Amino acid sequence: MMLPILSMMPATAHAADAGAPAAADQAGSATSGTEGAVGEILVTARKRKESALDVPVALNAYSAETLTARNVQTVEELTAITPGMNLNNSITGSARSDRSQTALIIRGMAPSRGNRTSSTFINGVAVSDGTVTGIFDIASAEILKGPQSAYFGRQTFAGAINFVTAEPTDEWQGSFSALGGSRSYVDLRGAVGGPIIPGILSFRASGRYFSRDGSWKNAAEPGNTLGDQSTRSGTLALKFTPTDNLTVKLLGMVANDDDGAGATGVILPSQSNCVINGNPYFCGTLPALAAGQPSARTEVTPGVAAMFDEYSPLFSKDENIDHFGMKRDSNHFSATVDYETDGGVTLSSLTGVNRTSWTVLYNLNGRASPYLNTYTTGPEALEYTDWPLMIQHEQKDFSQEFRVSSPQDGPFRWMFGGSYLWAKGYESYAQLYFFSGLSSAFSSINENKTWGGFVGLSYDLSDQFTINFDGRYQSDKIISYTAAGDVGYQKTYKDFMPRITAQYKPNRDMMFYATYSRGVNPGLGIDPLLSVPTEYQSALEAQGVTHGVKPEILDNFEAGVKGSLFDNRLTISADIYYDIWKDKIVEQTLLLQRENDTPLFVSVFTNLGKVALKGFELDMTARPVDDLTLTLAGAINDSEIKSGVCSTCSTLSGNSDVRGNRLPFTSKYSVDASGEYSHDIAALDGFKGYVRSEFTWKSGVYESEGNYAKTKAATNVNFRLGVRSKTINVEGFVTNAFNNKTYTSVQPNWDISNPVEDFGAHKTMYVGLPQLRTWGLRVGYNF
Repeated sequence: MMLPILSMMPATAHAADAGAPAAADQAGSATSGTEGAVGEILVTARKRKESALDVPVALNAYSAETLTARNVQTVEELTAITPGMNLNNSITGSARSDRSQTALIIRGMAPSRGNRTSSTFINGVAVSDGTVTGIFDIASAEILKGPQSAYFGRQTFAGAINFVTAEPTDEWQGSFSALGGSRSYVDLRGAVGGPIIPGILSFRASGRYFSRDGSWKNAAEPGNTLGDQSTRSGTLALKFTPTDNLTVKLLGMVANDDDGAGATGVILPSQSNCVINGNPYFCGTLPALAAGQPSARTEVTPGVAAMFDEYSPLFSKDENIDHFGMKRDSNHFSATVDYETDGGVTLSSLTGVNRTSWTVLYNLNGRASPYLNTYTTGPEALEYTDWPLMIQHEQKDFSQEFRVSSPQDGPFRWMFGGSYLWAKGYESYAQLYFFSGLSSAFSSINENKTWGGFVGLSYDLSDQFTINFDGRYQSDKIISYTAAGDVGYQKTYKDFMPRITAQYKPNRDMMFYATYSRGVNPGLGIDPLLSVPTEYQSALEAQGVTHGVKPEILDNFEAGVKGSLFDNRLTISADIYYDIWKDKIVEQTLLLQRENDTPLFVSVFTNLGKVALKGFELDMTARPVDDLTLTLAGAINDSEIKSGVCSTCSTLSGNSDVRGNRLPFTSKYSVDASGEYSHDIAALDGFKGYVRSEFTWKSGVYESEGNYAKTKAATNVNFRLGVRSKTINVEGFVTNAFNNKTYTSVQPNWDISNPVEDFGAHKTMYVGLPQLRTWGLRVGYNF
């Protein structure tokens, strides 16, 4: 429930860039009448504006000021500062570690590919693939923990993230900020807005250009770096208020990402430190990269160029890629309409349309191969046994929600609504494999049609005690198609997802709550055994693969407390939870042998079994004196696999039973803390000087359900020093000051560039690499 409410304190009020003061107002900031009090944030966790301290839901709420003070603009950066959250930017069986893959993990509930356990929303409108790299003009960000299915619907099994954008105002205002730093780090942002027709129509436009070189030198190509990133994005918002009781808001956003080859490292078989059932592997903390890592061949050879020409593209040529790395285009449009009747009943409509397309080109073997290619010849053949792979992906969605809600000032409050979400994803690939040469194919076409009806009821039994009942009935039709466009498999899942909460407020400053909720993640629209040729089905069944994939079920039990003390100079939020996760869906990359003894890698989805999760989450924000603000947030997120099998573990140890082990890819312990001291500058009227430090620590994550190896704990420390007034902010900073190099993700794999690899048990580790120490200067101007 961590709630870093440092956000609204005066100490950071002027650290915001593009229009943050107005954004803060729209996010519902308020300060108490006490000088130096910590402010509050209004959130929309239950589809209406409420104080974060009054909502009986475990959440994190960040204001524009907090996000700007910490220079947080992406989901990845938001995850990094949030205890109880991890992000896995690699994928099973793959050497991809880039911005095309961002699997959010809340409370340890790691998703399988294509079936996320949490979803992303912009102003309450679903973004079906979770891509929000273009969003930056943010008024607040809300991270909701625990099942949010009752209100937010599909794939909010473990939680949801909602970004609230800055709204147009009826006053002219704007801002500009410029950041420059080491490794060619540039970040330019601007926003302007005001009335078009005073009192009736206003607008807000914003734009951003961001670019930086990667932190890691490419050992295979001196002078080049890995992890280069670039983003251009823009938004246009309109607010139409023709009458006092009608508000229409329109938002359009476009973004383009153009990145270089991802920063991926390979821990080699020669670095193994243990033997499991005769197989060399890694036990305990993973070692550092060996000399010559990371490395990647990124030259566009004739063979790679042929992939571009012979590939069956999903998109137009101008959207295709011409270099190793990733190219992505994202478009978002939403419309929200609110009408309040004379009786105080509110009618609301939310409409959203999204399209995201990306192409990624990378070497599947994760490093520059040292082995010469003697297997294929001709002008397209590679010199070494590298394995270039290109994936194209497109995701489109449309969503519509209607709801009607009662006035919020009576003892009985209600809300009824219905929603529809349509989403369709396409994916295809091309590869240049040293054994077989060039090939390409459509790999998947998937579609879902989701209908839902929801209700929210609250009744005050007394001035202090309230009972809440929320629920959603949902129908998910999931369809997979063949490359020819025919329906290959389809299934409809129908579920009811309730949430019951008892809420007790002994006084206006404290609130206690207890909740039971259920989340359901629909099964997949695929039959794993039908995804491979018939002759391989028995081999998959021998490794535990079954027909169909069942839905995941999560039963959540939670209790918490929120409140403020000492005239609001201290705020506190804490919760404990116990969850039962049944029929967890996992993706496993299994190895089959062809008749010619060349390997066939097959990715299949199966239900793992049953997992128990338990945790404790705490957040405190204090202002002991007017010039000093301190925050401390922490989480313990534990898990235990009660039943299930791990076929990857079976090939390694001969034992597929992983009962008693923890879930992979998630930190058990995490802490985030910050301190800021600011003081008036006597020589500069209206200016304050400030010094700020931020500390984040997350314990290491396991590489698999087998719990054999894990990453080191990640410690990140930032320092900031600056001066600011109501209009100007100048700041020098250093992030990752102590140059933490802890891996951001880990995936077991084979050494697939080795032509004599036996492809039995995994022998290597693919790891994602972090941004290293960065120095810079940031200047902002508000008008």
